[in-house]
Amino acid sequence: MFLGTAVWAEGPLERRALVARLASGRLADLNRIEAIRLRKLGEGDPEQLAEALVPPSLRRVLEGGARALARVRQTVAYAEKWDRRGTLPETLSPPLEAVDLLPCLPRPSSLRRMDGQSLDRLAVRGPGAELSAPPQPCLAALGLAGGTMAGLCLALEEGGSAVLGAWMTDEWPRGSLELRAGSTRRTAPLRAFEGLELPPLYAGEVMLLPPLKLKPLPDLMAGTEVRLSAGFDQLILRLGAEGVHPTVQ
Repeated sequence: MFLGTAVWAEGPLERRALVARLASGRLADLNRIEAIRLRKLGEGDPEQLAEALVPPSLRRVLEGGARALARVRQTVAYAEKWDRRGTLPETLSPPLEAVDLLPCLPRPSSLRRMDGQSLDRLAVRGPGAELSAPPQPCLAALGLAGGTMAGLCLALEEGGSAVLGAWMTDEWPRGSLELRAGSTRRTAPLRAFEGLELPPLYAGEVMLLPPLKLKPLPDLMAGTEVRLSAGFDQLILRLGAEGVHPTVQ
């Protein structure tokens, strides 16, 4: 299951909502889909009930704990079946070209490294961010009420805060993490994260795992495109005016 946060225009208004990435590649507005599902079941005031059960906010889902995440999983399964029938309307599945994907959790309850160092949770950025230094990629764990991990996303520490990928996956990713900066390519196996013992996580918290060890990058020009990718997501960034020195590890 891939969960994220997207924003798009609806006439003069703007909607920001929890979305899932379906197997077809389409997006699903889970809060609205749950409201329709409840209406079909004959539930009273389906919009208000959907607001409580599948809110349009990933942070609120994480604060709801394992039961809330399980409910979201049911809604995603319902959306997948609807999409396979070819009748999922655009009002419930905004076109990819019409949305802006934000960091999967735009406003975490807290942000820290595994060593306990706190970072600025209010300065989290996502796809398209400009970097102030060459990237040192990692994964981030997202906390679920009860102290456990809800899932993982692409991440890197940046400017005292973090850049997060657009999608949280609820499974440990396999394969490799790839970093491309201009014509330079670096890879590292994701199994490097296996065996990490995470401390208890707060609901809605983001914890950065240690950065992967990669060969130093060559000197990079300002404006160089940086792509961080794993099997479940790709994070496209750009090196800012200050980020022209090689990575030192």
